[in-house]
Amino acid sequence: MATIGNWQAATESIWKASSIDSIDHFKSLKDEIDKIAFMHKMGNIGNVSWLQFYMESCEKLHLKSPEKSTQHRNYGNKLFQEKKYKDALEFYTQSVLEAPDKTKDLGLAYGNHSAVCFYLKLYQETIESIKLALDNQYPEPTSYKLYLRWAHCLYHTGEMQQASNKVSIVKSEVLESKEIEEKRKVKLLEEIKLLEGNIAKNRSQETTEHNKKVQPELFQDRDTVLTQASSAVTMKYDKDRGRYLQATCKIPAGSVIIAEKPYATVLLPDHYQTHCHHCIGQLTAIVPCRRCSSVLYCSETCRQQSWSVYHQIECQYLDICHSIGIAHLSLRIVLTAGHQHLLDFREKMSASEFYQKEDRIGGVTEEGTYDKSYLSVYDLMTHALDIETADSFQYTLTALLLLTILKKSGWLEKKSGDIKVTNDNTEDITKLQFSQDDLYFGGLLLRHIEQLVCNAHAITELQVTQTSDTSLVDSKSQERVATAIYPTTSLLNHSCDPSIIPGFNKDMLVVRVTKDVDPGEEIFNCYGPHHKRMSKMERQQALKTQYYFSCQCPSCQIYDEQDIFTSYCCPLCKAALKESETTCFCTSCDFTDHVTMFLTNENKAKNMFIDGLKSLQIQDIEGAIQKFTNCLSVQLKVLYKHHKSLAETKDCLAQCYALSKKYNKAIPYLRDSVCTLGKLYGDTSIEYANELHKFAGVLYYAEGFLEEGLSVIDKAVQIFTLHCGNKYELVQELEEMKICMLDKLKLE
Repeated sequence: MATIGNWQAATESIWKASSIDSIDHFKSLKDEIDKIAFMHKMGNIGNVSWLQFYMESCEKLHLKSPEKSTQHRNYGNKLFQEKKYKDALEFYTQSVLEAPDKTKDLGLAYGNHSAVCFYLKLYQETIESIKLALDNQYPEPTSYKLYLRWAHCLYHTGEMQQASNKVSIVKSEVLESKEIEEKRKVKLLEEIKLLEGNIAKNRSQETTEHNKKVQPELFQDRDTVLTQASSAVTMKYDKDRGRYLQATCKIPAGSVIIAEKPYATVLLPDHYQTHCHHCIGQLTAIVPCRRCSSVLYCSETCRQQSWSVYHQIECQYLDICHSIGIAHLSLRIVLTAGHQHLLDFREKMSASEFYQKEDRIGGVTEEGTYDKSYLSVYDLMTHALDIETADSFQYTLTALLLLTILKKSGWLEKKSGDIKVTNDNTEDITKLQFSQDDLYFGGLLLRHIEQLVCNAHAITELQVTQTSDTSLVDSKSQERVATAIYPTTSLLNHSCDPSIIPGFNKDMLVVRVTKDVDPGEEIFNCYGPHHKRMSKMERQQALKTQYYFSCQCPSCQIYDEQDIFTSYCCPLCKAALKESETTCFCTSCDFTDHVTMFLTNENKAKNMFIDGLKSLQIQDIEGAIQKFTNCLSVQLKVLYKHHKSLAETKDCLAQCYALSKKYNKAIPYLRDSVCTLGKLYGDTSIEYANELHKFAGVLYYAEGFLEEGLSVIDKAVQIFTLHCGNKYELVQELEEMKICMLDKLKLE
């Protein structure tokens, strides 16, 4: 079977083995097409020992396998019987992926998937899997199980009329069945009767809406030029700043100024089993690719669109696509644009006087619009002249590899209609011949790789990490699930103190302003280095390395404040100490001492903290409390009150007490931790809101803290609404918690 090597290591090896003359010649080339032609002529790609073997064998990888599907289903059954439902879910999902299309194996896999989803109270997921099981040869004699499960789900989601309809179906099937044993039939009829009674009692609570995501509304109308943005912003240009966005009127904090679908998106492999390969939404239904056992979709629509645009080319080459990292998005951009469109685009760009103008504003069409078109992607900055020669050399090798995939797949020979994939993978890759048209496509692949270094956006979602299923004090962080290209949002310049925050609804990028913006004021994004998270020196270095500029934003014009979040504490007056190479000294009093004492105690506390984490991970809560308490006593002697490590220890202590249901003991520790994080990230930051949300949950269960809980909820809701809108799920959750708190107060 084919194995995939390390493409990054391969390109580095080729670079190091290249002669000085070859490198000098490569450096002299300025055009992407010339670079591709040169690299092909050198034959370097043939020096990658594993690549030819992979290309010959990859079409046999990740195909459907009834045997593997059965194996995964059987092991899932074992885990299900052991009540390890989350583990069973993974195996049932893999069973669906491995099963051939429209077979009994697929029907059974869906049936089992629906069962474990039901036990996990994933009712919508259960219903979707039941539908798919019935569409894929699920055995008719036992289909009553699915209809009964379906009815239970509809009851739990408040759809009483539909639940009643499904009960009628299952009741009829059970009564008419000659294969169900009499004892089993009696039990089933009792279960049906009980469900009918529950449905009848709850008909008044019929629900029609079920967690439908509301599309964000743009502030003011959609702009006629920037078609993905509000008319409250306009695009400007000058030589120093390039293209940028400016407010045309006063924009209140929290307003949506951009709601943009990506030109192209690539889901990260770690999320293949949880997110749709096409729209990036979290999966409720799991619809697998008909050919491979790797990717899933949320619907038949997404599966068909993905296959027709790009997946029929990528399907057998997914391993190599994974190995090239962000360059995969370059391939996706070219496939999304389409073969004929790109040939027409070349002709249009060379024939039209409009596109030949030196003062043309990039991305703007002859009709005067900047929209979600290939032109807006093509005109994004490449920084080709700023890229180090070694990086450019390796990018070119990667583009040539992608061109090789397009050649061998038959895409480059496409004329019209559906692509006829040739699967001619036995041909020696060093003997492939590329036409001038082929090299043009190679040049585009290289151009987009160069652009992605500075213009790719990470699609993120909130990831919650819990110590246990009952933990109230959990950790929240934004996790990257996909990479995409958003041409309109890419127009925003950088500031270390930005005026916007991006959010996502599946693959739609929603940009909100986080502060009031005045007319004529430029609107800024943050490219990563934020003044609340990195020092000025770190920010400047990161921006220079990746984006090739020195930031001159207001935050970079002022001297870095003393970092109180990593400072030691004065033992006399408790102020934050300043440090020289060997000495700590206080500017509030005359204290001075050698740094060694502070460093020794800090390291001692670190080891104690690690021991506490080990105890917490094995659910030794009492042991963890003791170790974290000892750690805290050492930290309090040497660390400033807002030191990050101090906040982390207090957060862990709060978590331990919350797990022990000693909520009142958790409160003082969590209050201090939340206060520090508010100062660290800012009192309108999303990080602070997440901490307030956590704090509100503990205050709700504690005794005598309802008034404080209501105040904390109001703060959190205000910040979440500013960043994510009032339909955000955590806003809804907090509003429900507030109602419960108010009810509790009335009872008191």
